Amino acid sequence: MKREAALQRDRTRYGAKRDQILKAAGPVLARNGLSGTTVEAVAKEAGLDRATVYYYFADKHAIFREAIHDGVAELVAELGEVAESSAPPKERLRVAMRAVMRAYERHYPQLYIFFQENSSAVIDGHLNQEVVHSGRRMEDLIESIVRDGIDAGEFAITLPPKVFAKLVVGMLNWTSRWFVPEGALTANDIADGMTETILVGIVKPG
Repeated sequence: MKREAALQRDRTRYGAKRDQILKAAGPVLARNGLSGTTVEAVAKEAGLDRATVYYYFADKHAIFREAIHDGVAELVAELGEVAESSAPPKERLRVAMRAVMRAYERHYPQLYIFFQENSSAVIDGHLNQEVVHSGRRMEDLIESIVRDGIDAGEFAITLPPKVFAKLVVGMLNWTSRWFVPEGALTANDIADGMTETILVGIVKPG
């Protein structure tokens, strides 16, 4: 029992240190981009020495890859829970868009850098496949909400549901070009504004 408790403490410490490094990488990447980021800069931001960072990650690309994996996995998991809930489709669409924007906010700027810099060259084939699969899964989950809305008589769209889902995902992903956390608008503000535009439109009635 003592040995198991010690192992658990080691795992907890390992995970905490790893998360500390990943968190520190965010501001460095935001300032310098992927090409300008160094392990030394991440170590300084984390308050650690280079040797400690290298113990957990082989290089800066390994830090970036881990952040992408965590962000994508979290995003798709949350979106799946929303899509499968029993809430009305209108509410599910709003919560789904909030979930995506909050994930982008939490994992800023890593996920956005991936979109902006076409950084697929620095991730391995397995992770690249995971990202591609997750993008398709994201579209499929949004499409399922849209189809439920059509079946329930809540949504009336002129585009095929699959194309409409691509439009929604495109809106969310394009925020990588301009959204910055802690600005005038929060992730929820952006998501709610997008949802209102989709559900209500911009033309004043009457």
